[in-house]
Amino acid sequence: MPVQRLVGHLRELGFSPYEARCYAGLLGAGAQTGYAVAKLTGVPQPKVYETLRRLVARGAAERLPGSPTRFTAVDPKVLLDRLASDHAASIAGARAAAAEVDGSLA
Repeated sequence: MPVQRLVGHLRELGFSPYEARCYAGLLGAGAQTGYAVAKLTGVPQPKVYETLRRLVARGAAERLPGSPTRFTAVDPKVLLDRLASDHAASIAGARAAAAEVDGSLA
């Protein structure tokens, strides 16, 4: 199932299980309230709002103005391009640090 594959890949990229499920739910359903996301994804309602705030903080979702508060997924191309860039920078840093450690052992 495509949603399960997306959730699995997001988990590999460092998303928590709830974050991955909420992002996939928002992506498939469009703008939703926290309550609707909880119903759609099976994420417990007490956890869904905290999870949505984390998705907003990491740039994976946006909080829409108005009442009730609704959330929407950031375009997957934008999100995945940013994640690729972040991971490339982390890998480059790790390579440089490994070279320093490896050089100091010689």
